[in-house]
Amino acid sequence: MRHIHPNDLSEHERLYKVSFFNTLSGIRTPFMVGTQGEVANIGLFNSIVHIGANPPMLGMVFRPATVLRHTLENILDNHWYTLNSVSEPMIEKAHQTSAKYARHESEFEAVGWKPHYEADIPAPFVAESPLRIALTFVEKHHIAANDTIFLVGEVKHIWIDEQAIDASGEILHDELQTALVSGLDAYYSRKKVGNQPYARP
Repeated sequence: MRHIHPNDLSEHERLYKVSFFNTLSGIRTPFMVGTQGEVANIGLFNSIVHIGANPPMLGMVFRPATVLRHTLENILDNHWYTLNSVSEPMIEKAHQTSAKYARHESEFEAVGWKPHYEADIPAPFVAESPLRIALTFVEKHHIAANDTIFLVGEVKHIWIDEQAIDASGEILHDELQTALVSGLDAYYSRKKVGNQPYARP
């Protein structure tokens, strides 16, 4: 095995180092985050993490605010947002939502999707998504080490095909054709390998 110290990568160009460290943590699940601002907004994120089940909470990371972060601003203004999973057939359009559109430009319109709304939820969903989650803002944490923001939200509503939930309550992401991503642009297919029994000493 090759031993790598972060300083060893200084000989490479910046984009090589960015790609290396963006893919270091492995393959993750991308979500399109829907918020309402001047227009209906969606942005692609691959930093969604489980926080807890009771109450159900999810967290996400925002990069430093060196440019306008429309998604974060809309969440802090309105307190409601949505997570919309990306199935494999949706990858191309979903990836396009990561482009830096102006505040008055809607990513929905740019990729040819129509925002979908549910009663009493003031944030848009992606109707084409097989797993749609509505959340409300709970906490915002500043990570001083690199000036990023960690945001926590509470799950309030979920829409999913009932056939993609097994008898134990497990969501079958292979049934939903949930896409996976490594770094910013390397997409993978998901295939379940199996379940292991609850581990005991």
